[in-house]
Amino acid sequence: MYMNDENRDWARNLTKTEDGIFRTTNGSADELIGIGRTIKAGFNCSRVDIPNGRYDAIVDVGYGILLRIQIKGVGENGGVSFTGGGRSGKQINRAIKSRTYKYTEKDIDVLMAVDSRNGECYIIPVSDLKKWGTTKSLSTLKEYKENWNVLIKIANEKRKNH
Repeated sequence: MYMNDENRDWARNLTKTEDGIFRTTNGSADELIGIGRTIKAGFNCSRVDIPNGRYDAIVDVGYGILLRIQIKGVGENGGVSFTGGGRSGKQINRAIKSRTYKYTEKDIDVLMAVDSRNGECYIIPVSDLKKWGTTKSLSTLKEYKENWNVLIKIANEKRKNH
């Protein structure tokens, strides 16, 4: 499968990697896509190489302001999760209490949803997550789609408050 005018979806798992392993690999790819797209938008952005950290990247928006970004890949179901700490798969011990939490300003500044099907980015201020539950469909988040000015707006707010 390749992308053309009739098919905007990217090729996926052509090597038929086992589902659980591919989900992990695809999540890492979504993080890299989000970081790359941030750089292409003109911002210095770096991946945070700490497994299971609260954020995946740091973006320098100027004026000495660094923003913490959590990057979430969005698959075929189109739903964005606003939670962290959860794990899935056969290797997970389900007898242990869940460590899942909803992201807040203590954790991140921005949640970036990357559509795994085509690389489109949705840049969502963490403050907006307060209005919603733990998931939301991409189709309801159109105002955030490719809205890179959100990063500048958050930086300006932080500048005023410092």
